[in-house]
Amino acid sequence: MELKNNIYFVTDQSEIQNSSYTYKCVDFDFLLQSLPLLGDIVGVDTETEGFDPYTKKILSLQLGNNTTQFVIDWKFMNEDRLNYLKEYFNSDKLFIFQNAKFDLRYLYHYNLIPTNIFDTYLAEVVLNKGIENQRKSLDALCKKYLHLEMDKSVRGLIHKVGLNDTVIKYAATDVKYLEIIRDKQLMKIKELNLEEDINLENQFVKCLAYIEYCGIYLNKDKWKIKLERDKSNLKDKERELNNIILSNPKEFNKYINNQLDLFSTEFKTNINWDSPTQVVGLFKSIGVKTITKDKKTGIFKDSVDASILESQKNLHPIIPIYIEYKGLQKLVTTYGENFFQQINPVTGRIHTNFTQIMFSGRTSSGGKDKDNNLEFINMQNIPSDKETRECFEGQGNNVLIVSDYSGQESIILVNKSLEPKLLDFYNSGEDDLHSFVASQIYPELRSLSLKEIKKNYPDKRFVAKVANFAIVYGATPITISTQCKIPLEDAEYFYSTFMEKFAGLKNYFKKCHNQAIKDGYILIDKVTGSKCFIQYFDEFKENLKLLNSDFWTKYKIEKEKDSVVYNGSYKPLVKKVFSKKSEIERTSVNYTIQGTASRISKLAGIYLFNNIIDSNNFKKVLIPNFIHDEYVIETPSELSEQWSDITQKCMELAGKKWCQTISLKAEPKISKNWLK
Repeated sequence: MELKNNIYFVTDQSEIQNSSYTYKCVDFDFLLQSLPLLGDIVGVDTETEGFDPYTKKILSLQLGNNTTQFVIDWKFMNEDRLNYLKEYFNSDKLFIFQNAKFDLRYLYHYNLIPTNIFDTYLAEVVLNKGIENQRKSLDALCKKYLHLEMDKSVRGLIHKVGLNDTVIKYAATDVKYLEIIRDKQLMKIKELNLEEDINLENQFVKCLAYIEYCGIYLNKDKWKIKLERDKSNLKDKERELNNIILSNPKEFNKYINNQLDLFSTEFKTNINWDSPTQVVGLFKSIGVKTITKDKKTGIFKDSVDASILESQKNLHPIIPIYIEYKGLQKLVTTYGENFFQQINPVTGRIHTNFTQIMFSGRTSSGGKDKDNNLEFINMQNIPSDKETRECFEGQGNNVLIVSDYSGQESIILVNKSLEPKLLDFYNSGEDDLHSFVASQIYPELRSLSLKEIKKNYPDKRFVAKVANFAIVYGATPITISTQCKIPLEDAEYFYSTFMEKFAGLKNYFKKCHNQAIKDGYILIDKVTGSKCFIQYFDEFKENLKLLNSDFWTKYKIEKEKDSVVYNGSYKPLVKKVFSKKSEIERTSVNYTIQGTASRISKLAGIYLFNNIIDSNNFKKVLIPNFIHDEYVIETPSELSEQWSDITQKCMELAGKKWCQTISLKAEPKISKNWLK
């Protein structure tokens, strides 16, 4: 048998409009005989009515390569045909997708689980990690690698017009070029030694699609009670703010409405606490410094964000109350009624969206729900308080297994740096890192046990906890002073002493800095070769070359004269170079820790998903959520002990690939709800 036509439309329809004669209508028997002829590398795509597999239907499934494409009319799919496709996807063939996570959720709905995957979208993300504004859509990849313009105007009409002549040709094109694009990408992937990195991401996307497909169950009754409590607390805090205004008429006279109405005998405030502009004016009047630099635009502006107010909250009693008010307001708005809108009408669960690869390699959650014109819930940023987390449960008789890594990023750091004091600490069997760091910094604590430090010196332990993490991520003494709410001289002492006591970390940081500045990318981890490329690196290197000895001689002369050349050219250049250098150095350490943590967690997810498939527990054992270093597993209660052990083994086995000196431990807990 030989496949002669480029496009085959597989359908049971007796009549079909085929005015252009660019494809041939065939039946499913023809498809079953022909699929083996496609070879071992097959492009896969779906056309659907929308984005949610529970409420929007598949219109067609496309399978094909550069010469032959099958567009399968999904409305005629039955159990026998699905069983054949199930075996086909479970074979050792390589299936190429463009944005696999989307298609996989629809395939999972019909118990179709491809074994081997390559995602051209993910490959492009890996190849351009760190580079902003790089288009990765199929039409962009066709243009980049094949110099081919694709017409994607049909995409928005598919759910309206169905499988007409134009849509069938469009659908076939979506799998036609995938193998060629992959071949082009592989050349670059091999050149940059990114094979292991993209392999991990290609495997993890199967798990991440399953997490989105599973969703998490929210007890609506509990959430209503929580929401009413949050609203009540918010009202109480607003009354506190108003009472301070009304109790201090001399200080806040302009914010008091002195006109009584017929129905009230009490004065009221005329400030809207939800208006940053009004609050800025009030806070300025009591001496609060509200000016800050916008991180995105670099423009100075007024702000009353908690990050600005925290270090000034002792200036006036109203400031800490306002900070609490804004926190409660976020609970009511960000974590409130909107959760009910996100509950799927079919599953009764919240299904969010994940972005698989950020610049550091970590995942993120959120984005636009295009089916419902809503914002997806960021399920990686749910508050960890008991009142919030206990609202998320195992559905029906199911229970949850909540398992996270113990000190994941700290363990990664000691394995990478091999810092002697930290190695001794972890080998000693102690588990209070923050008290240990405090004992090394403050001489008065060195003779005390870690338990005594934790009990009697919580303030110093807190500083050690916050500053330790901050330094790892490139913090300066100024940052430590702000975050720990301590005088700058105390922060400077902590920083210098920390670097002296933990010299191994200092040397490791320097290696990270030097590697990034030398290579133009951050080597996130050596195991997979994962990299984050520095977008502005070429410009930075050129500018750095300008700062030679001759430049510094002229710089000094012009600086003494405070000349136009100095202020207009030399000074801005030096500031720009050292600003970019500082940014490279900071992220070179930050990304190696966060990125390696993401590698470990993703490999753990791969192990978990494979165990679910191999044990025939697909859709029985669920993965409702994934939060950086934590997995939430949902099982029938009778399987909970077994899957608690499996979860722990999967997570710790993944850790061993990167943490071979000091082991990384996982701590699962079985509970009806999402509590640790």
